[in-house]
Amino acid sequence: MKKILVFGAALLFLGSALLADDAKVMPARVGRLYLAPTFSFAPGAYDDDGKYHSYDDGSVKLFNLGVVLEYGVIDWISAAVQWAPGWTFWSDVKPAVPGAIAPSIKGDVTVNGVADIFAGAKIQIAGEKAPVQTSMFRFSVAPGVIIPLPGPDFAEEAGKLGTDKEITFSSMDKHVFATGARVYFDYIINSNFFINLYNETLFYPVKQDLDKDSPAFYSARGGIATAMSNPAIMNIKGEVNYKYRLTFEIEPVFTYPIADGISFSAGLPVNYRYIPVYEYSFDFPTAIPDAARPAIEKTLLEYMNTNPQQSLYINPNVSMFLTKTPLPLEFKFQYGIPVYGENVMARHNMTLQIRAYFRI
Repeated sequence: MKKILVFGAALLFLGSALLADDAKVMPARVGRLYLAPTFSFAPGAYDDDGKYHSYDDGSVKLFNLGVVLEYGVIDWISAAVQWAPGWTFWSDVKPAVPGAIAPSIKGDVTVNGVADIFAGAKIQIAGEKAPVQTSMFRFSVAPGVIIPLPGPDFAEEAGKLGTDKEITFSSMDKHVFATGARVYFDYIINSNFFINLYNETLFYPVKQDLDKDSPAFYSARGGIATAMSNPAIMNIKGEVNYKYRLTFEIEPVFTYPIADGISFSAGLPVNYRYIPVYEYSFDFPTAIPDAARPAIEKTLLEYMNTNPQQSLYINPNVSMFLTKTPLPLEFKFQYGIPVYGENVMARHNMTLQIRAYFRI
């Protein structure tokens, strides 16, 4: 059943590098709105030991649309609402469905739904217009919160097995409150080149209902209830503690004006993300004897996420910034290439960011 876990949890890594940014902030009273459509496909996945396995029936595919709004409050503080990854409006994840479940699926299998929202402020501590004024480097901190949006109820989705109904078999995000910060440091080599270091650390103080985490808990209860001929097992409740999430990135960035009002940029980020083993707790109904509970809990945990998740990506990107248009526009294309992973899909992510700048 570990394959269910790889199928479910790995979809959360879509956002591992979409919004990693440099230490710049928006100028005072200047805003930036951008759309971030992404096409992602995964021909296979990495197992618990980091070994790559191809899917037998093609690739997992999805289209996602993200939206971001940033605004410069003063010259060294920006406010931001970031929903990227945002809404997955089309997907096909049937190639990743475990073989034991595949025969009972008649309709489409998707991950359609929404990711959570990040809202926060970016405070530039060191820079040309920051409290610590310097032209040698930039340093910014962005505290924020994750605002959860509704996700699937997998007990309900599992009830569609054997029917022609479309099944949502994974979630785009964790859908629980989180808080943390992003840290940015730019070492400026010259006017055309700098190196960016980035970290995002998020903590999850709120636990999630296991029926909303992945299909694994429902499948586990069903399997145990059938094996023990005890329907009371389906009344076991559970929660998961996601603990925290870490992301690190290093990116050299080159920028050059190629014509009047047109600037070209290119970057080569290396992005690493780590998610620890989750903690689980179970609430047993009184109909299940105390003596049977340790063995049942042990079996339940065999279906759960008992290995850390990690991914290593390179994300080459190019962008064009047009300043002579009625609204300054920036177009940035990024291709996320998986290098290594554990307990995650080997996803290729192609994102086009379309940014429009405005002044209020």
